[in-house]
Amino acid sequence: MNRSSSDNKHGRINEIIEKTGSAINGGRYPLEIMNNSDLYPLELRRIFGQAWVYMGHVSEFEEPGDYARRYIGEDPFILTRDENGELHAFLDSCMHRGAQFCTAENGNTSHFRCPYHGWTYKNDGTLQGMPHMSEAYQDLDDEEITLEEACLETYRGLIFGRIAEEGPSLEAYLGDFTWYLDVLFGATEAGMTVVGEPHRWESSHDWKTSADNFSGDSYHVLTTHQAGLETETFSKDPWEELDDFPAASYLACTDRHSIGYYLSEDGETFMGYPEEITDYLNPELSAEQRELFGRSVFHFGSVFPNMSLIHGIQSGGWGGPWACIRKWNPRGPGTTETTSWWLVPKEFADDESFLSDSHRGWESLSPGGAFESDDLTIWEGISNSSGAVTHELRDTRGNMQQGMGEMTDEVDTIEDPLHGPADVTSKGLYFDERNSRTILQSWYEMMSETSKSDNDPEMEAEP
Repeated sequence: MNRSSSDNKHGRINEIIEKTGSAINGGRYPLEIMNNSDLYPLELRRIFGQAWVYMGHVSEFEEPGDYARRYIGEDPFILTRDENGELHAFLDSCMHRGAQFCTAENGNTSHFRCPYHGWTYKNDGTLQGMPHMSEAYQDLDDEEITLEEACLETYRGLIFGRIAEEGPSLEAYLGDFTWYLDVLFGATEAGMTVVGEPHRWESSHDWKTSADNFSGDSYHVLTTHQAGLETETFSKDPWEELDDFPAASYLACTDRHSIGYYLSEDGETFMGYPEEITDYLNPELSAEQRELFGRSVFHFGSVFPNMSLIHGIQSGGWGGPWACIRKWNPRGPGTTETTSWWLVPKEFADDESFLSDSHRGWESLSPGGAFESDDLTIWEGISNSSGAVTHELRDTRGNMQQGMGEMTDEVDTIEDPLHGPADVTSKGLYFDERNSRTILQSWYEMMSETSKSDNDPEMEAEP
């Protein structure tokens, strides 16, 4: 590519990003960003190369040597616990010639051996040895050779990794959203635990589409999932107490992240958990957090960039309660691999009756469930149409103006500390698209040229 072509591409990419930043203020956005092959490499560097990205849960790595293959963006990492109990995330790339050495999705081992030349590493990332080391590498300082390692931090059992060596701490990145994670993943003293192995599937949609959907969009439920919610052969449990779904819904947005939830007037609802849940409540919860959890029916939200969460009982009597973590792994422009974890309070992990109901809830939101297939078809259509030349040439703008100005008189701002430190609106899940604007604003702030690193190769002109 010559310098002129590269400069033109540079200008075009920067123009799309800045148009997005300007359009968000008016509740609009260029539709072409939802499937754009020029933007995608920058997303990998500027977003996934800089942000804290969810990688797993500590309950998956209870024993020394436990490991699993996980990703930050498209980079493959080995998430493992070493013999001293420390967690690590090593890039799956041998320091000799770069070969990958992790061939299993998970397991337990004290070391990793490269299949190319046999270089072997301990599960703390240090070099253990290689064939004919005394003959081939007599002057090698093996203490200087360690696997490339991502930064790791945890919160409430959630493991996050970051490629960038410098940046805010995880708690600073999560900000006020930690208040809600305390409720959803720290409500009981023992915390949450993963049950079984996570499910994975690939679909033809952009990672931003699903992260946006899970960030607080119940507006689509009225149309997309209508058939599933009209089922009358199942008990609806706590949902029966909600006479007006929009009136029972709330949307809470922080500076980067967003969550929506439904509350009952009954302070002992607890998402339909067994009555014993009150015996296990975490005393560290504030009075407001305890009350919010007690009145909770269902929560769902997104931690930017690509982690989403669910905790509650499924509407329509489809099962639960359960917690689920989703990770929307980018796999190219317009392609996403979804990883889905099923979690329950550790106190109920051996209750077979509870687990049966909980598993039904988790299954209802899977490719073979009652709701996932509805979403996937639509998300794939968004990806297909967003890549249209028409959108590029005509600068077509999507709309996310709900809740802005005089657009609706149904949404009210909530100041009650019961709802935590975020900006909260009532009926927000149906009539306020602040969640979408929050996610896209986060995207813009990390993609903007003013935030890029000085050595970003994607914006360098080629000779």
